[in-house]
Amino acid sequence: MPLYNMADELDLEQLDTEIEKDNKVEKRIKDLSEKVRLTSEERDEQKRVLSERDNKIAELERENSFNSGFADVLANHSAAKDHKDDIKAKVLSGYSIEDATFAVLGKAGKLGTTPPVPKLENPAGGSAVIQPITGGEKKLNELSRDEKRKELLEAEARGDISIT
Repeated sequence: MPLYNMADELDLEQLDTEIEKDNKVEKRIKDLSEKVRLTSEERDEQKRVLSERDNKIAELERENSFNSGFADVLANHSAAKDHKDDIKAKVLSGYSIEDATFAVLGKAGKLGTTPPVPKLENPAGGSAVIQPITGGEKKLNELSRDEKRKELLEAEARGDISIT
């Protein structure tokens, strides 16, 4: 007579079926865990790429701001042209153009050493005698007594006026 009976054999088959179900559940859990991990990595990568893009845009905007505003700085601080690279580095790190200029030129000891703008002399006035423009006719009130007499004699000779 056999040591085991048919009921024991059915129990083993049922046990194998339950083990297979448990394996399927474990496999499903592992698959879902892997999906979560991959999704998390993709999200982190996307955040990193967006952050890099935003940083690059901000850097380009600061560089553009520097390039457009540096001419104005040169008008006020001519020594800035010798320190353009240092000023640009400060602007790219977040300084405003004016702050970067003051920081770099102040450190170099060249702040406030802008040569004075020479005054343009006014050509009108002064102590020089101003000569009248020749070739044009003077007004009657600008003529001297001798010039008025000369004009009268010339007008009489032409026949424009007569003395009677």
